[in-house]
Amino acid sequence: MINTEVLFDKGLRDKSWSDWKWQQRHAIRSVEDLLTIFPNIPLHQVEAIRKNLKSRRFQITPYYLSLIRRNGDGQSPDPADPMWRMIVPYWESEGRESYSYDGHTENWELNHEMVTPIAQHKYDNRIIVRLSNVCYAYCQFCYEALRTIEKKSNKLMFQKQYWDATVEYVRQHREVEEVILSGGEPLMHDDTQLGEFLGDLRAVGRWVAIRIHTRALTFNPFRITDELTECLQKYEVNAIGVHVAHPNEITPEFRQAAKKIQGVVPIMFANIPLLRGINDNIETMHELGMKLYSVGIIPQYLYHFMPHSPGALEFRTRVQTGVDIIRGLKRRISNLAVPEFVLPHYTGKHTMPLLAEDEKPPYRTYDNHGNPVIRYSNWRGEIVDYLDAR
Repeated sequence: MINTEVLFDKGLRDKSWSDWKWQQRHAIRSVEDLLTIFPNIPLHQVEAIRKNLKSRRFQITPYYLSLIRRNGDGQSPDPADPMWRMIVPYWESEGRESYSYDGHTENWELNHEMVTPIAQHKYDNRIIVRLSNVCYAYCQFCYEALRTIEKKSNKLMFQKQYWDATVEYVRQHREVEEVILSGGEPLMHDDTQLGEFLGDLRAVGRWVAIRIHTRALTFNPFRITDELTECLQKYEVNAIGVHVAHPNEITPEFRQAAKKIQGVVPIMFANIPLLRGINDNIETMHELGMKLYSVGIIPQYLYHFMPHSPGALEFRTRVQTGVDIIRGLKRRISNLAVPEFVLPHYTGKHTMPLLAEDEKPPYRTYDNHGNPVIRYSNWRGEIVDYLDAR
């Protein structure tokens, strides 16, 4: 177990702090570990955390723990701190809304789209490959919760035979022009393993674009080593998508990691979840968008909170909240710092139109069960309903 003083006093850290494997070895993984860091967490929250973690994984790196803001006593977290709220499941109930998390309802991976046990072909010209079911730390609102934080997940773990089948699928299907490596966290694999995967894809052809999605820059930025960047350069990775939710995650360590990647990968962009109480206001998104832009990362998508993900009662906003934020940002900051607001419907992403303030949204209605929904024509021309918050 890590010395608590090291977390909050940079002067006590030695070079091991910047070793990504050391960060993983010293990550906390239980309520007991958490209480050694924050012994004065209110009892009702401790009980709620224990309840939620009976069926879910929990892990926080020392680096990310060090970003959590403490109360004046130094023994408890600030309950309003965004880092704390994203990573610790302190809420007492998942609720019983139509979009609540139940531990089994699928929200993205449709069976007929799974061309191998780890590869999904949803859109015409690209596939997403789940290289891992684990992460450096676990967002407790994870949109891939059935794969990542469920202890009894029925998602198949990565196996080499599944990877080989995936590469063969790409080889046989020339319509696949891009392969997205995701997870879980694809950078949980070491450089040798990752190099083998990238080499397999590059052997298919130079025409295949390779994209990697990662949360490493916010959870364990020390993973971006010189060896890793050499690997990314050797196999000509085309784009890196980083997952980030709050301006406080854009630290000097984050910036340094981003600069390393930008030296060898031509495109960096960010995917951002819209979370109530974290970033659901113009001021926070203004700061986040400009911080990302300043470090050369384009804020690509702002995702509405995906239905059937944990913490919905805590984090889910109405769709109109996201529309209002983006409309407000368009007036204030550079377009390159403004993300596209999308709904993550299981049939595919949908970009929300930005209406004038005095226009009534024509797309919000109710389904046969009385649930508020956003009804629209998706990318295939199908009329679909997306569950909205009340």
